[in-house]
Amino acid sequence: MLYNFFLVVSCILQVIAAVIAVSLNRITKFNFSWVLISAGIVTLTIRNVINIIALFVPGFGQRFIEPYSWGGIFVSICFAVGVFLIRRLFRILRIAEDNQRAFEKLLLKTVVQVEENERKRFACELHDGLGPLLSSIKMSFSAISADIHDADIRSNLDQAISEAIVTVREVSNNLSPHILNNFGIDRAVRNFISKMTMPSNFKIDYNIMIGEKRYASTKEIVLYRVFCELFNNTLRHAEAKSVYFQIKEEDGMLCLYYFDDGIGFDPNNLPNNLKGGNGYYNIISRVSSLKGTSLFCKEEGGMRVDIKIPIEDK
Repeated sequence: MLYNFFLVVSCILQVIAAVIAVSLNRITKFNFSWVLISAGIVTLTIRNVINIIALFVPGFGQRFIEPYSWGGIFVSICFAVGVFLIRRLFRILRIAEDNQRAFEKLLLKTVVQVEENERKRFACELHDGLGPLLSSIKMSFSAISADIHDADIRSNLDQAISEAIVTVREVSNNLSPHILNNFGIDRAVRNFISKMTMPSNFKIDYNIMIGEKRYASTKEIVLYRVFCELFNNTLRHAEAKSVYFQIKEEDGMLCLYYFDDGIGFDPNNLPNNLKGGNGYYNIISRVSSLKGTSLFCKEEGGMRVDIKIPIEDK
């Protein structure tokens, strides 16, 4: 009785498997190896159906002894040849997956490069266009300032023009930092920190262990942008009192280890923590474009971020 029950259950499962196997032929574009495996599963299902019918119809099985035997041989051949040939199908799928990954990484890298080129172009237009114009206005104002009798007006106008010039320079430098382009990550990071406005009790401890060594421009730009994003987020959102970070080479990787003692966020519940913020996703996409890795981990006492970018292109 128990044998009959399991025979019926196995038959039902095989019918479901046969339907699924046949439907997958279209996805595999009727690959010959999968066609053989599907045919084997269907034949095996038919054999089981014959077994079940034979349980309730005496003598039914005797009519199909020879076809039943040939069916077993056919199933064996289909499975043997199909499994042997299916390696090619898996190889094709693996190649397609590798090509898809390569395309996605190339796309991300292209987006980063295009964005950086636009930053440089816009920075040049600010620096070479609006900057000289403001300087010219300041010189013209200096020439006519003697005719303005109200000292407060003179002072306010002069201060406004000076602040506009400084702002244009800062915006231009933030868009495309010339220090990074000319002197590398170490100097660029130190310069960025020196220009940031921070609370009086805020502490920064860092160890940049690469000196004046230079890397591929895309890698320097990505690491610098990632650091700026992390530092800005710490000041704006983390409610932190201190930051520690380290930049160094390690096992062929350019690494940024970053930690602040702020409230942090849960990477697995991002939409609820970062309302409308895209910084996390920007970091992930930038690092991924260079085949690097990003680790965000909320720990007791703060937030840790590990960024690793291959020094050599893989």
